[in-house]
Amino acid sequence: MAEYSIFVVSDGTGETATKMAKAALLQFKPSNIVFKRHSNIRSIDSIRQVVKEAARDCALVIHTFASEELRKAMEEICLERDVPSHDLLGLLLQKLSEFIGAPPSQKPGLLHQVDDDYFERIDALAFTVRHDDNRSPEDLPSADIILLGVSRTSKTPLGIYLAQDGRKVANLSIVLGEQLPSQIFEVDQSRIVGLTTTPERLVEVRRARLSRLGTLDSAYADLAHVTEELNYCRKIFDQNPAWTRVDVTGKSVEEIASEIQDKPFVKERPL
Repeated sequence: MAEYSIFVVSDGTGETATKMAKAALLQFKPSNIVFKRHSNIRSIDSIRQVVKEAARDCALVIHTFASEELRKAMEEICLERDVPSHDLLGLLLQKLSEFIGAPPSQKPGLLHQVDDDYFERIDALAFTVRHDDNRSPEDLPSADIILLGVSRTSKTPLGIYLAQDGRKVANLSIVLGEQLPSQIFEVDQSRIVGLTTTPERLVEVRRARLSRLGTLDSAYADLAHVTEELNYCRKIFDQNPAWTRVDVTGKSVEEIASEIQDKPFVKERPL
């Protein structure tokens, strides 16, 4: 089977181009793709070296340059050496410039710069880790989002994902027969998100978890018990209509996060 090489080239980290390329490749599901990332490429000489290597490997070059000069140089040098290339950023910058009525700054690495926003995201992540699974309920008023749900409804990974966008997230497990801490009813109720799923899907997830742990627990993954847990959880949600309810069945963390971020109570973070 032939091997395909893709060079990701950027005057920044190249992370954006890598993620976009991998997302597009999911439509093809190839197993013989080799990625090579060239980060912080900020001179025409460096571009020549990269393209020379790409020509030798018969690679496709995918690039994101903030600099218009480097972007044009990449396209021209690839054309000279008959190396296929694709510019992921140039057309978008052009369209945004036309829309906003101002030229781009052409400064590389802005997405990953260390600034106030960066430290806010670090603080949010630290808060989310500290407030995972009923820890420090007295701090719930400081949370931007509070996730509730029975075990294995993606509360922890979802919280971590949201925290990377600067959201302070707390999560609490709903346990059959146990009352939620009183502090949950003293915060802004519009910030609370209840996570639901189907009994069948939850049993599947829990059995997979037990299998990985090498243990057996008939109650934890028993359909009747799981159904009872979810009914108890649903009853609590019904008693609190101000809470947002999200069905996580069959959804990825990214999909669930997007659904939550679309809710009116989640304020858009400024650029």
